[in-house]
Amino acid sequence: MNSEKYLTELSGYLNPLSKEEKRSAMEYYREYVADIESNGDDIVEKLGTPRDLANSILSDNALKSLNNPEESVKKKTHGCLVGILVLFAIPIGLPVAITALALIFAFGITGFSLVLAFGLAGIGVLVGAIVAVVAGFTFLFTLPMTGVAVIGLSMVMVGISLLFMLFSIKICQFIFWIIGKIFNKTIDKSKKEVQ
Repeated sequence: MNSEKYLTELSGYLNPLSKEEKRSAMEYYREYVADIESNGDDIVEKLGTPRDLANSILSDNALKSLNNPEESVKKKTHGCLVGILVLFAIPIGLPVAITALALIFAFGITGFSLVLAFGLAGIGVLVGAIVAVVAGFTFLFTLPMTGVAVIGLSMVMVGISLLFMLFSIKICQFIFWIIGKIFNKTIDKSKKEVQ
């Protein structure tokens, strides 16, 4: 029997072990089998069949567990405690998470509404200023001082409307920048978890 087939069968028989214990045993016996093969000896003559070797490894592992029951109990107890904590955290954590999501949604809608209001206010003031400029030009011929005053005030309104629109554009840029940062951090974090 060649070493590859022997180790494959041995690995199948060691499935009852934990992943770490199985990995450790397989590393040890890979090296040991390689040494046996390099000396030209027969693997089955030295170690026995893969089933015999696996039974020996499993029984040794069982004896270790019997000699050190605290470690086995600690592993099982730790898993149970984590499960119990998760179970008790659900009634508290779920409403808190839902509330946090609702608050984030509410702040997002409020921010969007404010930006939209500033933008629309700027457009409204701009339209009003254009109408006032046209009216000011009509007053220039009948009441020149009133026409100049109306045109001047309408130019101030144009400036204010442009400030409103510029402010709303800058806020939108800032919001998209924040969303981009959060998105990039999430992507980077998920890439690190995958690796």
